[in-house]
Amino acid sequence: MKYIFKILIGSFLIVLFSYNQVSAQRIPVPDTVSQNEKLYHLGRMWSEIKYNFVNMDQVNFDIDSLYRAYIPKIKNTKNDYEFYQALKAFAAFFNDGHTTVWNNAAFYEMRDYFKMNLTDINKKVYAFCVRKSPETDSTWLGAEVIKISGIPTEKFLRDSIFPYVSASTEQSLWMQGVQNIHQDFEWKPFKATIVKTSGDTVSIKLKRNGEATRKPDDEYWGYKFDTSHEHVGFKYLRDSIGYLEVKSFHPKRDIIKKIKEQLPGIYEANALIIDLRKNGGGSTRNAWYLQSLLTEGDYFLNYGWQTRINDGVKRANANRKSKYEDYGKNQALRYSSPDTISVADSIRTIEVPVAILTGEHTYSAAEDFLVNLYEVPDRPVLIGRETGGSTGSPLVVPGLPYDGIIRICTRRICFPYSGKPFVNQGIKPDIKVEKSIEDLINNRDAVLDTAVQYLLEKEL
Repeated sequence: MKYIFKILIGSFLIVLFSYNQVSAQRIPVPDTVSQNEKLYHLGRMWSEIKYNFVNMDQVNFDIDSLYRAYIPKIKNTKNDYEFYQALKAFAAFFNDGHTTVWNNAAFYEMRDYFKMNLTDINKKVYAFCVRKSPETDSTWLGAEVIKISGIPTEKFLRDSIFPYVSASTEQSLWMQGVQNIHQDFEWKPFKATIVKTSGDTVSIKLKRNGEATRKPDDEYWGYKFDTSHEHVGFKYLRDSIGYLEVKSFHPKRDIIKKIKEQLPGIYEANALIIDLRKNGGGSTRNAWYLQSLLTEGDYFLNYGWQTRINDGVKRANANRKSKYEDYGKNQALRYSSPDTISVADSIRTIEVPVAILTGEHTYSAAEDFLVNLYEVPDRPVLIGRETGGSTGSPLVVPGLPYDGIIRICTRRICFPYSGKPFVNQGIKPDIKVEKSIEDLINNRDAVLDTAVQYLLEKEL
């Protein structure tokens, strides 16, 4: 098994080196991090993951072998960008969305994007929005991207993009991976082969100057992006169905205050849709407030959770006593029972039918909210697609060059009633609505339409 692992690591490093060496020949990327400092940061990440990463029992390889394989890789990085990419690749082996490396946008000014937006549907990549310009064409809208730089698209993603993406689930891996296709170094044009909706196959080439050429009056073919910067919004849909969108639970964005401001309208609605499809998380305490509005009674249960235990004596005893085996494998866990969260007397419960919209961008604290609700009898119906599948309390390891950080997931939450761990999958909706390129390019929201129809039938 270890021999096979070493072969796989070796093959991956060849791909990583070849990709980055081509880049290094043409990119004026700073080279300021000394070799000793690079090795120090790799060692810190390996050590912190080894003793604090909560999902070590999900790791199917020898972490020490991975560390040894990355020592020459780190030593041979040619510049600061390659160094960061190597750290990201190391973190990505652990398949956890909260175990990541952030470079603090250190290379932002050297990178740009092309004037076409891509999305993944059933592991295929499509163009769903195209900026109007002399180098673009309206017939590209809805086209499938079958090759990138002459390489079949899925192979390109798996070889050149996915190795640097930290993700707990396939849907999160593809979502992040396809987003990463958009942006690359500005000197590197986007070259692709696409199949148009007409069936014609053509090769295209786009400059990565999307940000540099952006104008307020830009026009687009296809999907219309939401340009609102409001994190909480409310409006009425047909038949007085309320629509509450909560894009974040971030603690610095007055989420609770903004939800409270919408309560008069919410209480007048005949039914309510809560849209969490763009909610990437934040503070679970903000999520508790929203859950309080949906709770009948004086309290609800917050999730239970697991975290790692490190005990030197028990680890030593693992050599001769099987009951300490988990300590020897760095997999021993402590379980904390669910907390009881009180509902304030001033809270007025929402009593009309409620539907909650979810998707692959629903993440972290938004998933904490859904885990808490999921096993509650008569809870709101969930409509949409499976969530991103990653939450936890990341340990932040600061001090990387450019004020970058390492994050390591230290908490694995568990469903409050069953105690089942929430790991390696997202929250599955009760009513699944598949994404389609036709809906995207025609600005149809099939998930919202399904929720409206469901609530109309519920009211009848």
